Amino acid sequence: MFHCRLHRRAIKRIIYNLACILIVVVGAIFVWEILFTLSSLFRYGSPGIFGPDDVTCVQPVLSLDDPVMMKLYKKIPRPVCKGKRDFVYVENGTLRFTTEKLMDHKCDLYPLHRGQGDYKIKYGQVVKNVQDKTPLLSEFFKVKCRSGAQTVYENLHLGVHHNNTLKERSKNIPLPPDGLGLSVVMLGFDSMSRMSWLRRMPKTRDYFVNKLQAIELEGYNIMGDGTPAALFPILTGKHEQELPEARRKFKGAKPVDSFPWIWKDFQKNGYITSWADAEISMAPFNYRLRGFAHEPTDFFMRPFYLAVDPTYPKYTQGCHGSIPKHENWFNFIRDIHYMYGDAPKFLFHFYATLSHNDNNPISSADEDLLNLISTLENEGYLNNTLLVLFADHGARYYSVRATLSGKHEERMPYFSLLFPRSFRETYSGLIENLKINSKRLTTPMDIHETLRDILHYSGGKIGNLTDRGISLFKEIPKQRSCGHADIAPHWCSCLQWKPLNVHGRDGRQALKKAITTINDLTSEYRSDCAELAIENVTMAVQIQTSDSILKFKETTGDRGLEPILSDKKTKLNTILFQLTFFTTPGGGHFEVTVEYSFTKFLMTVNPKAISRINKYGNAPACILAKNRELRQYCYCKQNMESNS
Repeated sequence: MFHCRLHRRAIKRIIYNLACILIVVVGAIFVWEILFTLSSLFRYGSPGIFGPDDVTCVQPVLSLDDPVMMKLYKKIPRPVCKGKRDFVYVENGTLRFTTEKLMDHKCDLYPLHRGQGDYKIKYGQVVKNVQDKTPLLSEFFKVKCRSGAQTVYENLHLGVHHNNTLKERSKNIPLPPDGLGLSVVMLGFDSMSRMSWLRRMPKTRDYFVNKLQAIELEGYNIMGDGTPAALFPILTGKHEQELPEARRKFKGAKPVDSFPWIWKDFQKNGYITSWADAEISMAPFNYRLRGFAHEPTDFFMRPFYLAVDPTYPKYTQGCHGSIPKHENWFNFIRDIHYMYGDAPKFLFHFYATLSHNDNNPISSADEDLLNLISTLENEGYLNNTLLVLFADHGARYYSVRATLSGKHEERMPYFSLLFPRSFRETYSGLIENLKINSKRLTTPMDIHETLRDILHYSGGKIGNLTDRGISLFKEIPKQRSCGHADIAPHWCSCLQWKPLNVHGRDGRQALKKAITTINDLTSEYRSDCAELAIENVTMAVQIQTSDSILKFKETTGDRGLEPILSDKKTKLNTILFQLTFFTTPGGGHFEVTVEYSFTKFLMTVNPKAISRINKYGNAPACILAKNRELRQYCYCKQNMESNS
């Protein structure tokens, strides 16, 4: 009897000890999972995540030496422009000839002007036998020189001439008394992520940031796909869909003149304005849209590029005459400052040629851009000027966008701001806010509000989370998420990404919904456009708020580092699937975001969350005249017949 009672006690003790060990092991695993989850969140981020310093939006950690991205890196040398040296150049608003001009040359000057609308040009009255140091009559002109009856030189040139009307306007209209009194010069470059800029423009970046003390926005996030989605919020404070209809082939579409361009506000307040884009075929406001019916700003470079673009094939690649093509764009910026140095200016210039299709060629202009900035700085033109270097988005094509690194970089373009030393000293509090904001989630809408503040300063307190655009002069709240900033989940770099099994139920259904949506877009034109099928999935991830975030309630401890995961009320309402796949026929490469609602048990795809990654060339030629908006989704059946 005694032995039996002892045996039962021993068994209870053993069970008790095992239970204690089990509790310790489970507790250790639970703690380890919490720490692992939080470390992941600090690295990748997600809406609603509290990361370092309790910032809601934790940006992904991107590497300058990312092996995936470095495989695509190649330094391109500055073009060596062969052939005759240009006879002509511009100096302080006058026409100059090089010493190579022979005494018996007779040169005529043809002023170049904008014609009616955005697609025509015209030449003014010819100036015969033009002489050295003749004042320019227009920004753009052609010079044709002959020796006897033989033409020995003919080329297009640009410069900035003296315009009394502009100078008088800037003198007679005082700057707003409640403004900050700065000129604004914004130089934009196509398809350059922050990391790509650091890799390919090291000399410019080192001088701009390390020597001149420019501030880089490390959390600058795009708001949509393509250049217009980046520029409209900056220049109008609105998304394209919030502006009047301007798309080609759409009923009631009109030119973009009536848009609330912020350069109009600057011009009304005495500023000299300029919009300069160096592309004709893919200009941001002309490719899909109807462009400008009237010249939008005081200086407008499109007429020059309409005239010069057809001449490029006769020169060395990357050159215009004896200089690199990009020097024309750089020199125009410099010459505006030379001729209107004291006048307040708002210059918004955008250059796509060197980086749109491939980021590498822009490295050939690194030293030239550095020279432009150093010239403006050394000659005092930046003493009262905010100089901005920026990009619209990261690379959107090639194998870059098909990688996780590329996806993040696409959503985080380069953006940096250089304020004058005197401004930094006078408004040190605003600069401090800018430095704080450089580590937080920022958007093109914020840039618009900052520009508005330069005209009419609204104060430098903490920004309001209910405003989708917050001036960088105000401190952006730590709690700001993509939802606050009006960034769709498809573009939010703060989200946490997890692999998705495409053979599982969710993966199969999401892929089916994605391809069905694409085909539905072209269903009205099925006689022209082939029905597409998924050929190969290259990437599939799911994006959702983690369980740790759903349960997060507050932090404890003297430094607020210990999370309390006790919130049982917050439930997961939606999950997003981001899919990248090739389609057949045609080999289209698409990126699609599919949203699944747990409350409705329904998968949906917003057409704006569909992106075409690779080029489509002439594949959609049959649909262009009928509905240009569908070009990225349509593979013409006639292509299948010609290939069979």
